[in-house]
Amino acid sequence: MMHGAHIGGQRAGAFLELVDGVDPRRVLLVGVDVAKATWFVVASNLVGEVVVDGVRLVADRAGLAVLERLIAATSGQLDAAVVVVGVEAAGHHHQTLVGHLGDREGLVVRLLNPAQVAAVCKQQGNRRRKTDWLDAAAIGELLARGEGSPPHLDASPAATLRPLWSGRKDLVDARGRLRQQAGALVDCLWPGFSATDKHAGVAPVLSSPFDTKAGRVVVGLLAEGWTPAGIAAADPAELRQIFAARGCRLSGPLAGRLIARAASALAPHPAATAGKAATLAGLLGALAALDLQIAGLEAEMAPLLAATQGAKLTQIRGVATVAAAGFVAFVGHTGRWADWSKVWRAAGLDPARSQSGATDASYGISREGSAWGRRAILDLAAGVCRQPGRFHDSYQARLRHRKHPKVALAAVGNQVGRTCFALMDSGADYDPDHQTNDAERRTATQPKAGGRAA
Repeated sequence: MMHGAHIGGQRAGAFLELVDGVDPRRVLLVGVDVAKATWFVVASNLVGEVVVDGVRLVADRAGLAVLERLIAATSGQLDAAVVVVGVEAAGHHHQTLVGHLGDREGLVVRLLNPAQVAAVCKQQGNRRRKTDWLDAAAIGELLARGEGSPPHLDASPAATLRPLWSGRKDLVDARGRLRQQAGALVDCLWPGFSATDKHAGVAPVLSSPFDTKAGRVVVGLLAEGWTPAGIAAADPAELRQIFAARGCRLSGPLAGRLIARAASALAPHPAATAGKAATLAGLLGALAALDLQIAGLEAEMAPLLAATQGAKLTQIRGVATVAAAGFVAFVGHTGRWADWSKVWRAAGLDPARSQSGATDASYGISREGSAWGRRAILDLAAGVCRQPGRFHDSYQARLRHRKHPKVALAAVGNQVGRTCFALMDSGADYDPDHQTNDAERRTATQPKAGGRAA
């Protein structure tokens, strides 16, 4: 092999090193198709001869014991020198099994991408046929090619951040959906409260009913049964007292604008408001509970982040604890990756490409990777783009060149991700002037016109 290259890529090259010089019939490949209640097992040797022709096991303590005995017995029959167990990633269902198998000595455990398994089944002419046997056999075929990645399940701080960040993301998404529903109720109880139309000269009095303290008080009043007419009947001083009793200091001009908007609002109709104040009150209670849960998860992240390679990522302006935790949760330890480009590819943010002869076209992002990894990197990019600095300038420059905002954000994600990966790998402090200093050094060493560099 030239320079250690392998036609199948790095994983295939590593697998070749693992089985190099071993009789193919002494290499045991075990494919496990994981479901919620059962595991289906098919095993073969490297030649492809089936040695375990489909065994279904219950996914419990006894089933794990049977699986271990089955692997040991089959390994003994083949006098196996290498035993590779492949498990198809199945949401969270595979994690416990993979953890137990990884604790057993003598087993090489690999995780398989479900998309790869499905592709092999289609290649075998089984596009419209899906069975557990076919899936487990496809896993074995992928193992024979050297496919599959080592599982990275451990109790390290970086691994602990993964469920915390993912759980927070789900709660934030749920909060967004509930806010949307609550906003619809608010518009029924106070028609036009959040309406905006620049051409018609309509603008909301408050920028957001949920992200501002005054907005939350208004929503709370509507949930208590207040109407626009009730608010319009109050004078500014009285309205300010009502808001102060609920922990919001309302300015005189804003109180006047709220009263004016309430007075001009279309009167809510009983047919459009029946039961909606009580529903809004229930949604506000759920939102308050979600806020507490989200804050609790964020508090758990901070000490864990400090114990990882990404402890210094928050030195970058715009990178808060949550964004840094998501990035570290996806990357894990930098030793897992050959370089940053592999992380970028694993997130599915690399551009799709179609090359044929002289034609070489690039398209949008490939999306052939981790969806939550993409979100972690793009959340990181969104944070730094909101703050002054070189990442913000880079984003704005792309917008000026008529790049789509999402394309510009992905490009900045590549930049800031590369920087964060380098910081994690080196452990160095962040130097915001690093690129400027590098450019100045390169300029200083370049020969001047008619002369030579010193």
